[in-house]
Order: sequence, then structure tokens, then C-alpha cells
Amino acid sequence: MNHYIVIADHGHLRIFEERSRIGQSTPSLEEVHAMDFPHARMSYADSDSDMAGRFQSSKHQQAAPGAPTARTGMSIDERLPMQREVERRQSDDVARAINAFLEGDPMATWDFAADPSVHNDILDHLGPQTRFRLRRTVAKDLVKQPTSELLHHFRRAA
Repeated sequence: MNHYIVIADHGHLRIFEERSRIGQSTPSLEEVHAMDFPHARMSYADSDSDMAGRFQSSKHQQAAPGAPTARTGMSIDERLPMQREVERRQSDDVARAINAFLEGDPMATWDFAADPSVHNDILDHLGPQTRFRLRRTVAKDLVKQPTSELLHHFRRAA
């Protein structure tokens, strides 16, 4: 039965297969799947900079043309609700990629690590069969960690 280590954040997904060779005391990891989500690596303001529909935002001594007195400055939107929605969609994209990969090996178990800011959100978007096979989770950003150090993080969490 195969066992995978899945490492993710909003911008990257890396999946490693844990392999034990004859005579090897500790298993090794081999990267078997990787995906990048370039849109998730952009800042929110970079992806939404339309001038139309701006909201007035700051108070200032001078009035801007067409604005009520003593208010200038414009924001592109009301950031928090839309930014949360964008982050939710990005977590859903990562979860769908994990589901799709693990559906190809229905007997496999897996461990998961993600940045604390997205860890639970990604887990919430996983399918029930995928979650059922999950052994351990680590709320830590390990995407850029060397492969040789990944197993150590999961052994500490056990």
C-alpha cells in the first residue's frame, strides 16, 4: 500500500511518495507530482486594479472633484469580503488537485502539511474519502523545505 506526503500552500502543491527499499532503515521520499497555482502567488491588489467602481476611502482637507467635501482617496473595492472569497477559491483549487491525485490510488494513505493560514481551509474542501485516508497533519509551511527534512516534521507530529 502506498503512502504519500502532501505539502501545500495557495501557490504550490507537492506530493511525495514514501518508499522503503530493502536494507534501508528509514524511508525515502520521491516527488511524484507538483503543481503551481500562479494566480495565487499574485497579490490581491495586482489581480483587481480596475478603476471603475471605486469606493471613497480616506478623509482629507481637500475635496476631490465629484466627491463630498473633506473626502479624497479611492479604494478599488471593499477588500476583506472579496479577498476572503478569493482565498477560499484558491484553497478549493488545491483541495481539488489533492482529491484528483489520491483518487488515482484509492488504497493509499497520506500525510498533509500546509501553511497555518490555509491548513484547515484546504482540509475543509477535501472529499470525505480523501480525508478518511489522512494519517497525520502538520500546520506548517514546508513547501520550500528540502525533501530530506520533510519526514522529520511528520515524525515529530506523531
